[in-house]
Amino acid sequence: MLLATERKDQHNGFMRDQTDKLNNLHGLKAQLLAASEETSKRLQKEEQELQRTQEDMAGASAAASTAEKKLDTAQMQLRRQQEEYRQRVTELEEAHRQKQRQLDKLRAAVSLFGSRFSLQFRHGQDELCLVLTNVDAFDTDKEFLLSVRITGDTYQVTRCEPMVPWLEELTAEVNRSNDFAAFVKGVRARFVEAARQARGL
Repeated sequence: MLLATERKDQHNGFMRDQTDKLNNLHGLKAQLLAASEETSKRLQKEEQELQRTQEDMAGASAAASTAEKKLDTAQMQLRRQQEEYRQRVTELEEAHRQKQRQLDKLRAAVSLFGSRFSLQFRHGQDELCLVLTNVDAFDTDKEFLLSVRITGDTYQVTRCEPMVPWLEELTAEVNRSNDFAAFVKGVRARFVEAARQARGL
């Protein structure tokens, strides 16, 4: 009887010990499951962050490529504009030199024939103003005015006081022959005729 009781106590102690161990195992399992779940969540979060980082890097790379292309395009446009500007400046300088040569030529002609035709000239913007006197025999100091503008290789009369006939024909002839002295002589003759007609002569 005593032996049976001891065995029963041993069995009960063993069962309690196994139960405690089993409970400990259940607790450890729960901890492991919780840790595994936490680890899984952390890995998922890190994967999402990695994916976002990769997407950001891809976007940044695309943006950098686009910016580089835009920069190349802007630089090409700037170089083209600079070249066009230099070409335009060269053209303007050449046009100015050509116009200056024509003005110098006109001034030389005026100086050459000034005393003969009682002619003076005044400078205007891009034009030459001729002042003729000794035209009217009754008023030798009276001024007759003629302004000529140079456009390219063309002479253009911008002012004529008084207006005289055949001025268009004289202008066409000087543009054809480039003989400015003959042009001035022809205009002077028309001024003389106009002065005589004004006095009824």
